[in-house]
Amino acid sequence: MKTKKNSNKKLYIYFLVAFGIPVILGVFMGIAYHRQQDVSVFPLIWMYLPATAVMTGAMLTGEKKMMPDGQESPAPKFFYGVFSAVTAVMIILAVLNVFLPDAGLAMWINYLVYAVSLVSLIAIPCNKKDKREAYGLRLTKNWKWSLAGIGIFVLIYLVLSAVSMVPAYLMGEDTEAFSLNPDLGMWLGLILPLNLLLSFTAFFGEEYGWRYYLQPVLQEKFGLKKGVIALGLLWGIWHLPINLFYYSPSTSVQSILVQLAGCVGMGIFFGWVYMRTRNVWAVTVIHFLNNNLGLALFNVSSAGVERQWSDTIFTILLYLIVYMPFLLAKEYREK
Repeated sequence: MKTKKNSNKKLYIYFLVAFGIPVILGVFMGIAYHRQQDVSVFPLIWMYLPATAVMTGAMLTGEKKMMPDGQESPAPKFFYGVFSAVTAVMIILAVLNVFLPDAGLAMWINYLVYAVSLVSLIAIPCNKKDKREAYGLRLTKNWKWSLAGIGIFVLIYLVLSAVSMVPAYLMGEDTEAFSLNPDLGMWLGLILPLNLLLSFTAFFGEEYGWRYYLQPVLQEKFGLKKGVIALGLLWGIWHLPINLFYYSPSTSVQSILVQLAGCVGMGIFFGWVYMRTRNVWAVTVIHFLNNNLGLALFNVSSAGVERQWSDTIFTILLYLIVYMPFLLAKEYREK
């Protein structure tokens, strides 16, 4: 009974932190946007909230997990504490930056991302293997399938990128945006690996909350397929202020629809990889690649995009056609 009560309490804390804080931050993000200030630090902080929600819940409920030797082990408090504390400081700096835009606070948020990533590289391995396993932090779990999942995603990404060019070519539109980055070699050989090393906690921040924690909870409640679709919808809604004030302010309705379709579709694929591997680092790397390959390949950013309705419908159909079939995988079959 106590375990169930703590589980419910942890879930309440999760939604309060992961979804409640974005509502508050969304207000300040909106203020900054209407003041024509740079709002790029907000999406970055957003990414840390799901994992912080899991960690806060674990620490407040005194969560303990059973080890192979029969002993209960508490959560990795140092790693959890540092990660959560840095998130809290970044939130404060982002809010202050709205009212003190010339104080250079946004730069310090980026420094904190680098710092927490480097500290995490030390803090996580300091926990024993069994503890890393119990709390979803083990890097090498099912490593062959993890690498396969990453490879499959890269292939899908390249196919989607190629197919997305078709409407522009058929309509005779300017296709310069699809030109390969002249510095592609440097990006693939140096910049991407370095960025992953220095910012992996941001992508871990989402995946530890979505795939490691919330996906199993929703799948237990709604079933394997409905649970992962529900997660995708929640994941998409969670992005709402970012769609309104960062991704596509001038065509926000189209952006929201694409976001929902993308999160449901990719959520199915990410969910499949996680169910197949139980390795949160596999989906962390996939998430990193999803957010950065476009910049590496075509030198394009996801910020300030204007979406036409034709492109919106085409993109939504593309997401559904490519990712929905993964629901047929054996991992999604109810037992």
